[in-house]
Amino acid sequence: MRESMRRRRFTYPGALALCVIAAFAIAQPVAAAPRQASPQDLWTVPTRPATDFTILVAYSFGNRIPAGVDPTRTVGQPGPVNEALADAVVATRGTRTVPIYAQTEIASVLHGKYGLTDVIEIGPDQTPDGTLVYLSTDGVAKKVASLRGPRAGDDVVGVIAFSDHQWRSVYTTVAAGFHAYGPAGIAMPATYDPFSGQDWTRSRESYLPRDIAGRVSLLPQLVSAS
Repeated sequence: MRESMRRRRFTYPGALALCVIAAFAIAQPVAAAPRQASPQDLWTVPTRPATDFTILVAYSFGNRIPAGVDPTRTVGQPGPVNEALADAVVATRGTRTVPIYAQTEIASVLHGKYGLTDVIEIGPDQTPDGTLVYLSTDGVAKKVASLRGPRAGDDVVGVIAFSDHQWRSVYTTVAAGFHAYGPAGIAMPATYDPFSGQDWTRSRESYLPRDIAGRVSLLPQLVSAS
């Protein structure tokens, strides 16, 4: 009975989201030259071969907060998910030297485990008293766009993100002005960390409704960018 209720809970937001997509498709005129194809659903991540990418952007997912550490003043440790995301970055880059923009939790692994010295770290801002300002997916995309400047419109971005977060990460990157895709043939981490310092990233039940709401809210931006 519990499993049946769980399936219904996830099916409903998905069905609602698809209805929203259909409404936008009917209401909006077809663009003459879209920057990137608009999403056909809220689940399918558009992909391209890794060799097509001019830059890589890696979005973190959760963290680990050591005992006695103030989570409002430290990013925390990467944890197993961000370690796996760093592995996916390296697999996507291969032997090429394309720029890597990675959130701090992933960048620290790329520095420490792989010895990469050319990673551009994307970290949160701080208030004058040292408190961290939460860095959202949208905030990461905008920071990378600012760093790339006028080159952003020509970039083809390979987006590395947790499996359930990748759709939103790709299309948030698109909304920031890039051509963005997941790397074809590269598996993204899909196992949640029950000990994550961010409670919404500890399980699919906690995370997915939040992420679906974020996907739906992206749709108007994607339509206007088409």
